[in-house]
Formats: sequence, C-alpha cells, structure tokens
Amino acid sequence: MTLLRRESSAALALLALVTFSAQAPSPHADELVRAATEAPKRISYLGEVQSTRWGASQAFSTIVRIEHKAPNDTRRTYLAPQSVYGEYTITHGTKTFDFDVIHQTVASIENLAADNAVAYNNNIALVFANYTAVEGPQEAVAGRSAQTVSLVNRHTGERMMRLWIDNQTKIVLAKESYHSDGSLATRMRFDEIRFTGDIPAGIFSTDVPPGFTALPSRRFAQPSTDIGAAVRDAGFTPVGPRYLPEGFSIISADTSDIKGVKSLHLLYSDGLRNLSLFENASDAAADFGSLKPSAISFEGHDAQYVKDGPTTLLAWREHGLAFALVGDLDVKELVEIAISVVP
Repeated sequence: MTLLRRESSAALALLALVTFSAQAPSPHADELVRAATEAPKRISYLGEVQSTRWGASQAFSTIVRIEHKAPNDTRRTYLAPQSVYGEYTITHGTKTFDFDVIHQTVASIENLAADNAVAYNNNIALVFANYTAVEGPQEAVAGRSAQTVSLVNRHTGERMMRLWIDNQTKIVLAKESYHSDGSLATRMRFDEIRFTGDIPAGIFSTDVPPGFTALPSRRFAQPSTDIGAAVRDAGFTPVGPRYLPEGFSIISADTSDIKGVKSLHLLYSDGLRNLSLFENASDAAADFGSLKPSAISFEGHDAQYVKDGPTTLLAWREHGLAFALVGDLDVKELVEIAISVVP
C-alpha cells in the first residue's frame, strides 16, 4: 500500500465556486455534525452505497454493499466495477481484513489510529476551530428525509464538505467533499438503506476461506502527541515546515518501517483535511504505486509529484534526507510547504 493510498480519500470534477462566508453559523448544525460522528457507534444498518472519485483524467466509481453492526463491525462487499466484483473487507475496530477473491488472498491491516467516523476524522474541536457548520435545505436520500449541512472554511469562506444527515438516526446518508477552489472532489451516497440490528454474526467472520492464502499482517502504530519523543526516535535529525496553510497544526507523530526504511511521519490537520510529512535518511525512491509521476522544480530541487483526486504526493531530496508530502492540497500549496522545509 503506497503512502498516497494510505492518505488519499478522493477525486476531481468541476463545479461552480460556492462561497458561504456571508452565512451565519448554526448551533443546531454543530450538534448535527457531532451526532453524525457518534451515530455509527450505536446504529446498525444494511445498505448499498455508490461512491465516485475523480482522478486527473477519469472518474472511478464503486458500488458497495455495506453491513454495519454497531459499535464497530463492518463488512463491505464490492458489487461494481466488474474488476473488483465479490471482493470484500471485514473491519473489527482498528483491524481490517481484505479478501481478494481473484487472487484468493487475505491481507490484514491494523491501524491503531483508525477512526470509525463516517464523515471525517473525529477531532471535533479542530473541525469547529476551522470550519463553520451551516444548515441547508431538507432533501431526500434513499427514500429518507435528511438535513443538509455544509462545512465552510473559516479562513477562506469556501465550502469543503457537504453532509446529508438522516433526520431520525443521524447516519450520514450522503457526503460530498470539495477542493480548495470549490470544485467537487468525491461523492458518496446511499442508494438504499435499512436500519436493523438483526445481522448474522457469521457475516463478519474473518476465517480464511478454503484455498485462500493469508498474507503477512501489517500494523501501523498509534501516532503520539509526544512529538519530541517521535523525533528523537527517528534516528536522524529531522526538519519540519516553517509554513503551513492557515488552520493547519501538528496533531501527532510516529516512526515506522516502510518497506524496511525507518521513517518519521508528522501529521498535520485542519480538522477535515490532513497533511502528512514523511522523511527518512535513506536513498530509497518514493513509491508512487501505479501512478506515473510528473517532474517539478523549486528552489533548485528536482521533485516529483502525483495527484489522485484531491490528494497530492510531492517527493524530493535535500541535505541527505528524503521527503514526501501527502495531503488534500494542490501541488502549488505543497510546493510552498516544501520550500519552507529546510534545515
């Protein structure tokens, strides 16, 4: 799994720029957003979801059957496209099992930082420090009445996310996220949903099916708020950015082995958007997965970047260190941050 895949969540398509700076915040909208983050912990449901993300040259859509039993058991079965038909994942809390029916393998990943919030990471205080919740009209999703809520960046006045929150259960029935210029990035929407706790336990079994091979498990450490300890554990003298977009602040750090290379990971967030800075003291090349990187230069540095929907990965080297910035930001914004990363 590449760094980009670990961090990415979305996509690209054009919409008119929408500015909400003149609209007043709504205390009721704040409560709806808080309720939406907690709802999956107490509400069980079955449903079918269509998700779309737009890449640099094409859109990618999936249809997934979701079976969720509160508080933390979820099965996702892919129905479309044909290339992933029948594949499924089982999530128990922070551990996810990926069943690849084509290659007949089972991979398990434990991410101690995983959060089960449907809409965004669960740092509510940071979300409301940087975003205003604004109520919109009532709309119907999957035959149910939902309240729309827009999350508007306090610093730019631009809408970054829109939620359709079920009036009865507070489950997020649909969600759109947007680029910093207001254009659409991702869309998720339930085509059908039924609320019930009557879901057989066997649906969430993680037993390896006959004929399948269990791959080595992967475990990502719990990021620490003790930034100094993580920096000391890196094994080299790291550096951080002197510039960050308004609203972003460091929230955690950890060190981990990525393909045998010890790397320091600094995580920054504004509550909705995340920005990761990976750095190591090796000569290892950046891993772009199946994406073809483009070349870019800044301040005498030759760098490479790839864009997968709203998520961009920028990699470069300087002073004997390898750096990779990954975030839901445009490449120009990442370059500005990279320029400020100097010893």
